[in-house]
Amino acid sequence: MLATVLSNLRRFRRDEAGNVTIETLIWMPLILGILAATFSLHDAFRYKSLNVKAAYTISDALSRETDPIDNAYLDGMVDLLSYLTRSEGPYSLRVTLVRYNANQDKYISEWTQTRGDFTNLTTQDLGSMHEKLPNLLHNERVIVVETATMYKPPFEVPGLNTDSLFYNYGFTRPRFAPKIVWSDA
Repeated sequence: MLATVLSNLRRFRRDEAGNVTIETLIWMPLILGILAATFSLHDAFRYKSLNVKAAYTISDALSRETDPIDNAYLDGMVDLLSYLTRSEGPYSLRVTLVRYNANQDKYISEWTQTRGDFTNLTTQDLGSMHEKLPNLLHNERVIVVETATMYKPPFEVPGLNTDSLFYNYGFTRPRFAPKIVWSDA
């Protein structure tokens, strides 16, 4: 009995039939995991790029305005954000007109409007953003546009996007007027 078991084990050890199937079973999950992670990373960078471009498009559109900005205009900018990013939402947008006071070395929030999950950006909040804002002349203004959109990766990859949120921040100087004006019309 023991001799037949040892004989069968020796024959099994020498037999090379079926190695490809076993190697495929071992390596296929790893290869599929790498492909899924690569696809998810590519999609995340593509989506991040779309969000940055959308934020700068909105900022550029606002910088060209000479008429007062109202609620309908800002709602249209949220629709533009959803169109450009093509995500499932929700979308958040915050537009703030910031003025620099060189005498106090301080950025001042002249007005801020939000849509979605953002809160109003106050002058105190701008103190913590001092290094993110550009160097300005006394009483010069910039339009600060912040966007946030939700992102769900096609495949779950640990550490890819744990909070499922893409936040973008940009600023533009008003082009055709010294400042843009908010209207409650």
